[in-house]
Amino acid sequence: MREAATKATGEEFSLLRVGGVGLLSAIIKVTKALTPANNEVFPAWEGMQYMRDMFTGLPKLEPLDNDRYPEIKWTSVAEVLATRK
Repeated sequence: MREAATKATGEEFSLLRVGGVGLLSAIIKVTKALTPANNEVFPAWEGMQYMRDMFTGLPKLEPLDNDRYPEIKWTSVAEVLATRK
């Protein structure tokens, strides 16, 4: 994806590691503790929790059944980024 972003924009992108799943879990815990209870549909920590769970690889989106939708053309990362110039 870094290469696709660099190619699409002409700007050099690099990877930045900001932590792992353990650090994200700790940040979620702190955010939940510091966020007052309210009726938000999507509290801040929920997005972080979703990302953490996806990064673990435990949620499985297989088997994919893409053949059920022959009219849909899948878009590559490079194609999406090329439209954002």
